[in-house]
Amino acid sequence: MQLNLTVLLGLTASVSAIDASLRVRGNCDSRSGGHTCTNLNPNTCCGVPSGSYSSLVFYAVPTNWFIEIRGHEGGNCGRVKTVDTISGATEKCLNNGPYTGAGYSFLSRKREGEHIQEGACSASETCIPVKPDQLFLADGQKYNIVDMDTGLLEELTGLMENGSITADIPEVFKAFEISA
Repeated sequence: MQLNLTVLLGLTASVSAIDASLRVRGNCDSRSGGHTCTNLNPNTCCGVPSGSYSSLVFYAVPTNWFIEIRGHEGGNCGRVKTVDTISGATEKCLNNGPYTGAGYSFLSRKREGEHIQEGACSASETCIPVKPDQLFLADGQKYNIVDMDTGLLEELTGLMENGSITADIPEVFKAFEISA
């Protein structure tokens, strides 16, 4: 049986991004809310301008990927604070916050215990910053923040940081809710 090259390439490219969340609590605990970048591409960084996120979680990682993950500090995707790798796992938590950004890049296996980086965006380089596309509250309610007005986003972020739940959120944010 012969596989069509187009089909094979399509299957290979079907998973090319992961999700990354900046979490208010340590140990990647989602019960205090945070921001998420869904489908974050490699050599980018999911960043917020300010705040103090205690942990980052990278998830939906294919188990055959070998990646370097980074936690940034100082606003958006500023200085690299923490670097680690993921290989053979679907998620990993970085716990040494405060963080304001989360990024990753592919690594390739050179020899056992040794690796080389593929592409740009190592710990010493600047990554392409992207803004989170979701905000989630302590009770798990998610909001689509892509097209949210800056003033509304700042208000909702403040409510999230204070531990608010869905019942505490003003009606104006109802239109941005993501159903579970």
